[in-house]
Amino acid sequence: MKRDRTFILLVGLVLTMAGCGDTSTSTGGLGTPALDPLDATPAYAVVSSDFSSSSIAMLDEGFELIDESWLNSGTTYPGLVATLSGDVVLPTRQQGTGTFSVIDRFLTDVVTQFFVPSGNLHGQARTLGETGDSGFSSNPQDIIFIDEDSAWIPRYEFNLDEDAPPENQGNDLVEINPSDWSATGMRIDLSVLNTMEMVDENTVETFARPGRGVLIGSTIVLGLDRISAAFDAAGPGAVALVDVEAESILTLEFEGLKNCGRVVPIPGEPTKAAIACVGFSNPFGDAVQIRATSGIAVIDVQTGGAAVERVWRAADDEDSVVAVNALIALDAERVLAVANGNFVDTTDTLYEIDLATGSQSPIVNSTGSFTIGTSAYDADGGRLYTPDAAVNAVIELAEDAGGFTEVGSTEIAPSLGLPPTQVYRLN
Repeated sequence: MKRDRTFILLVGLVLTMAGCGDTSTSTGGLGTPALDPLDATPAYAVVSSDFSSSSIAMLDEGFELIDESWLNSGTTYPGLVATLSGDVVLPTRQQGTGTFSVIDRFLTDVVTQFFVPSGNLHGQARTLGETGDSGFSSNPQDIIFIDEDSAWIPRYEFNLDEDAPPENQGNDLVEINPSDWSATGMRIDLSVLNTMEMVDENTVETFARPGRGVLIGSTIVLGLDRISAAFDAAGPGAVALVDVEAESILTLEFEGLKNCGRVVPIPGEPTKAAIACVGFSNPFGDAVQIRATSGIAVIDVQTGGAAVERVWRAADDEDSVVAVNALIALDAERVLAVANGNFVDTTDTLYEIDLATGSQSPIVNSTGSFTIGTSAYDADGGRLYTPDAAVNAVIELAEDAGGFTEVGSTEIAPSLGLPPTQVYRLN
């Protein structure tokens, strides 16, 4: 892959490509012993967190525990960072069987990869340079693996210091080489995707704020939140289409929707992706504004661009419960998403949404608000694993002609007191 490329926004704007400081470590070869070896190669991982501490459990193909807390905030291992923070996610897609990557986000700014099942550390990369007293955090959101020599990391936060060096600017994509976890010096500045919006007769800049992404062919479909510094404005809902071979970027907007930072793959549809636009309101929490700007889109990515195949808008159905959080695609017409409670008279519910008809069918009802997290779906086995912090367990459901039926649940390291928040299928 070329290293001297220049990405061009197809409306004629040139994106800055600048070097990032080399703040990575790599052990090379088979890695350096860091964690206890696992008894089997994991098929699932469960992240448990109270947002101050985190723990990651590893499970096999049958969702049986291999290690209930293989990596946690009490773990010390060699590298740039000694322990996990409370803000941890895994990549939308892992690099492949035999490796396991972790993203430590706000104020930690580190991505790490281990070999599995050995537990050896492959390498780490810090996603910003030396910050001095600035306090800037890049807040990495995902790792989009291109090939054995290239992976791109979306950096959500931006630096208001215009004189900050490129490695501390954020609001961009930065590239690492996953073969040795070194910075390649490549950066894609996404500030050209910022917008200007009106708030109380004042013009406010919204920032691209890239979120989660999916690689389709040579194109990264990258979600954009487009929210202002004070969280008082949001730009048009959109994704960026970054073609790493054609060296170009397009934006694809979803009329009327906002806050579209989550992109997920669709089983059995290698050219398609689903996008959750969770909506936006000012003042914060205004249900009418959120409903008006919430929805789910399905796009089809082809050579040279993408087409919007379907858009479901919460505002189109007065009975909609606005289920757009923690999106998981079942196929090109059916998705699972969470409608969060309000702590007063509603609780979380995981719904199946038919994007063609707009119908919403409850799958899991929690007893708390903001307690159902990100699920994992095994399309081949017809199994769904949903974390519910209210019962401190992952609920297992089997798919049948009538939907999903609960068939069991798994407690994850109950002695730690950390509720499960995310489940990932690793392959």
